[in-house]
Amino acid sequence: MKSFRSTTLTPRQWQVVRYRAKGITQKELAVLLNTTRENVSEIEHRARLNIAAAKATIAALSELEAKGEVLVPNGTSIFEAVSMIILSADLLGVKLHGSADDILKAIRLRWRERIHGHRLTSAVKVEIAKDGSLFATDLGSRVRILPLAKRRSSP
Repeated sequence: MKSFRSTTLTPRQWQVVRYRAKGITQKELAVLLNTTRENVSEIEHRARLNIAAAKATIAALSELEAKGEVLVPNGTSIFEAVSMIILSADLLGVKLHGSADDILKAIRLRWRERIHGHRLTSAVKVEIAKDGSLFATDLGSRVRILPLAKRRSSP
């Protein structure tokens, strides 16, 4: 079996997707892989979710403009949103004001009402400033999401 690196699919998901693309039924595949049809169905379902997330990332990156905007679509995982933002900043050659963990923390803090589970419930446009700051625009309001304001320490 040919190995695929740097993808969001596990080797088992690749295996199931390739066999299903050849027209093999889930039942036939379960026998071939020595598992249950239900397990094959779950592996295929998770693979399709990962493929949809990858497609959303590609679509968002194609929206990237010279001024550093990326559209994070409704339904995107907040973890995928972080990856989209970092990749977009890398493509622009911009060093962000924080790590992936900082961006995730900022998203959870600033977009709390737009998150259900770990997915966004509305699309958000993220602007990547040349200085590494991030701004999010939703429903006409623009909010800085990075860097987070530093908390004052008590005396």
